[in-house]
Amino acid sequence: MKALVLWERGRLRLEDIPVPVAGPDEVPINVSWCALCRTDAKIWDLGHRDLVLPRILGHEICGVRGDTGERCVVWPGESCGRCVHCRTGAENLCREMRILGFNRDGGLAGTVTAKQTSLIAVPESLPDRLACMAEPLACALNALDLAGIKEGMSVLVFGAGAVGLLVALAARASGCSVSVREISEEKLLMSRDFRRTLQIRSFPGQSRDRFDVIVNACPAVETFVSGVSVLKSRGSFCLFSGFVGEEPLPARALNEIHYRQLNVVGAYGCTRDQMVRGVTLLDTYQNEVSLLIQEEIPIGDVESVLPGILSGKSLKIVVNVGARA
Repeated sequence: MKALVLWERGRLRLEDIPVPVAGPDEVPINVSWCALCRTDAKIWDLGHRDLVLPRILGHEICGVRGDTGERCVVWPGESCGRCVHCRTGAENLCREMRILGFNRDGGLAGTVTAKQTSLIAVPESLPDRLACMAEPLACALNALDLAGIKEGMSVLVFGAGAVGLLVALAARASGCSVSVREISEEKLLMSRDFRRTLQIRSFPGQSRDRFDVIVNACPAVETFVSGVSVLKSRGSFCLFSGFVGEEPLPARALNEIHYRQLNVVGAYGCTRDQMVRGVTLLDTYQNEVSLLIQEEIPIGDVESVLPGILSGKSLKIVVNVGARA
């Protein structure tokens, strides 16, 4: 089969390799589409703490089960099933987690193997090219769940990249009013039709508006500093994107948390149940999600688009791995 193999940082190679053999309780998945995200680009450029090379990247996967012929998406995690997190519905925090595209080979290949319990059926009405975005949408749902959103709340999302816009979509689907803060005019232009369709406002940064929930979908520490200042008292800030650099948080931001009883919560990855919900949302909002796809590419073009993804200048790029034209 054809597979895109990362041999070392910055070096991908399209190769013919043997089809993987499914282990106990595993199913072979013939991959149709695999979406790319900034994490893939970071792994390609910098590596990752959990990465062992060589490795096939790709964790946003849709395909066909080799045993039944049914279409499915793949929750990319493999958790232990025994620890307190697994037993209480937070399996994304399992200490023994193994993730497709990190600890084991992922979806930029003709076939990938996955645990049967990680597979989620795709409705007949939902195209594979959209279904492969179930994982990032599930991550958005995890952030909003942890922030405690409810219908009628006001939500601000920092960052109008693909994942920030998926957070915005999930919040709108929950009956919230949503604004996004994005400093790049280019990204605001790229997302204009999506935001207009879902009635998502652009937040200028200088406003008297206050929000119940804020989610950062970009890595700048300034989003936290400015974000807590526009939270309502007892509001919630969700740390969705990790910060970069060593810039310390100013005391004024920490005092905002203290004096106005603000809540700060982290969000990492997603659970299988959240991916089930993500598939349902994608099916409901197909037209809107289609507006997030900037480009559909063949597997051989992946490396050429990774610098743009890494720079944060792209919306969603999806890879036709084995789908029929």
